[in-house]
Amino acid sequence: MSYQYSSLTAAIADKYCPLRQYFDRRFPHIKPVQADYRASAGTLLVDGATANPGTLGAAFDFLLRFTLDADYRPQIAAAFPAISGRPEYIGEVLEVARLAGAAAHRPLSESTLSTVIRASWALALCTELYRNPYAFPTSPLADPIRSGRFSVDALLALAPEDAIAQVRSLYMLALTELGELLSPPLSAVALGPTFAASRFCGADADIIVDGVLLELKTRLGTAKKSGRADSLSLADIYQVIGYAVFDTTDTFRIHTIALYSARYGMLHCWPLQQLLDTVAGEPVDLAAERAHVFKLLSSQQGMSA
Repeated sequence: MSYQYSSLTAAIADKYCPLRQYFDRRFPHIKPVQADYRASAGTLLVDGATANPGTLGAAFDFLLRFTLDADYRPQIAAAFPAISGRPEYIGEVLEVARLAGAAAHRPLSESTLSTVIRASWALALCTELYRNPYAFPTSPLADPIRSGRFSVDALLALAPEDAIAQVRSLYMLALTELGELLSPPLSAVALGPTFAASRFCGADADIIVDGVLLELKTRLGTAKKSGRADSLSLADIYQVIGYAVFDTTDTFRIHTIALYSARYGMLHCWPLQQLLDTVAGEPVDLAAERAHVFKLLSSQQGMSA
């Protein structure tokens, strides 16, 4: 019986999934990478509060994407079922994206930054409903849609003040810590990229800049007596490896894996080949691994590689 893949995240979480079992066999030596990460984790700089952490992470992700490209348009944000067939509503979402594009024109005034953050928050809410339409009854978008007041102004008003404050702090920190990755000249930028193997198992990364795969994390870390502590999970490692091996056509020419822990202001980087060799415990032929993964995923769909 074939395995029904939905997403890379779900596949990694399922110990009975063929892809997860492949990762477990092929890349079992994750502890050295985790130890290296902990050693340079730093301290918590931006604390959490009441804002939804999932929405906040997505809003921060959008903010950085618009910082890189004023013309970026997240199509899935305008494609959730609740506004399907309502071109006027879709137009409002695209107008919000246009406002968010002001992030690319730095430096930003306080009022512009506030608008950009509000716009990013609204797009994050829209994307959540695209990924999980069943969440509509409890979504902040439900009332504007049901009442017919689904407008740019209504969407911008959805961001709580706490969310605006947190995202602003994360953004200002990122401008310093990610300066080189966020500043021109950049020759190749991919925002929310999918990969050749994504057609078998949904996978879209955050950002790829000139061969650097940048994954953004806004989690608080683990609570300890001495305060919060950042760490790197097995799922984190498998996720970035998954992106690299899913790029079976080498479209993005990924040479470096970078994970930015936004609340800690820490950018952790590994040369891709070094990371693979370390977690495998031996030299890795990336092309061969990509071919193996493509065959593994496609065979589960009843397709030939």
